[in-house]
Amino acid sequence: MEPRDYPTLRHNLSHNLRRLRRDADLTQEELSLKAGVDRTYVSQIERQLGNPSLQVLSALATTLGHDLVELLAPIG
Repeated sequence: MEPRDYPTLRHNLSHNLRRLRRDADLTQEELSLKAGVDRTYVSQIERQLGNPSLQVLSALATTLGHDLVELLAPIG
């Protein structure tokens, strides 16, 4: 992956967030409430429409019990 391959990073984030959320048996609403992030924003991230800050990514990862780097990890 190239250093500025944002479409791939966005795709990885979308896929990993959805997978980790589902593995935790959480709805988007439950995750958003626990992480202090708006539900529509969680939906946007999962649909590759949002561009979250590090603070939001950290809150989501912590709520899911994972490291932030896992949200951006390559798929597969």
